[in-house]
Amino acid sequence: MQTHPKTQINNAQSFSIAPQLYAAHRPNYPKALFAYLSSLCAEQNMAWDCATGNGQAALACAEHFAHVEATDISAEQIEHTFAHPRIHYTVSPAEHTPFANACFELITVAQAVHWFNLPAFFRECERVLQPKGILAVFGYADFEVSPEIDCILRQTFSLSIDPYWADGNRLLMSGYAGLQLPFQALQPPQPFCIEQSWTLTQLAAYLQTWSAVKIYSQKHGDDPVVKLVEQIRPLWGEAEQVRAVKMPLHLLLSRKEE
Repeated sequence: MQTHPKTQINNAQSFSIAPQLYAAHRPNYPKALFAYLSSLCAEQNMAWDCATGNGQAALACAEHFAHVEATDISAEQIEHTFAHPRIHYTVSPAEHTPFANACFELITVAQAVHWFNLPAFFRECERVLQPKGILAVFGYADFEVSPEIDCILRQTFSLSIDPYWADGNRLLMSGYAGLQLPFQALQPPQPFCIEQSWTLTQLAAYLQTWSAVKIYSQKHGDDPVVKLVEQIRPLWGEAEQVRAVKMPLHLLLSRKEE
């Protein structure tokens, strides 16, 4: 069995490095996901997007809810959020917030729950979620372009940066295997997938947002993404040629009891 050396990293600091890259290059979540999540709620008054980053999931929630509270522990991330009249951003940890009891119909956590103190976060969800409210946890770890490009990504690039993933990343990579939410589990009716149309330049910019890439570059003094681009360019074609990129979502859902 392969083992991985533990990476010691302050995750809040990692996401505070070049936060403008997250705002510019992180993919958007499928609109169908948020339409489905809102349909699970009896009313669409208040939602909380926890660990909002640059606010992508909060923006999607705002299409369905009258008001969205969006929090993140990183002040640098909050400084690069997308403004919206129905979204209020706050710098706050996931485990202790300023919100009133039982005020939200929906809580979303996108690409972040694996960094939380889960018992404390679940207690906060119990406090601020309304009866019959929904807690939705989702994230993506892998992506697909073509069999030939995917092979290089997994056998060369992924192996080179693998020692620099933290334990939280590995939980996400497993599809949140073994993670149980605190309320009644719900089964989504279908799998959801992010679908992007990216150039090679855009794909490289997205990879630059990965924490393991940042740590690798700091430790080795070179950029593994540059090496990857050199390897896959002959398979991709022109750097500005657009290709379909698919990212399957891992989704966990639960409903609070009445």
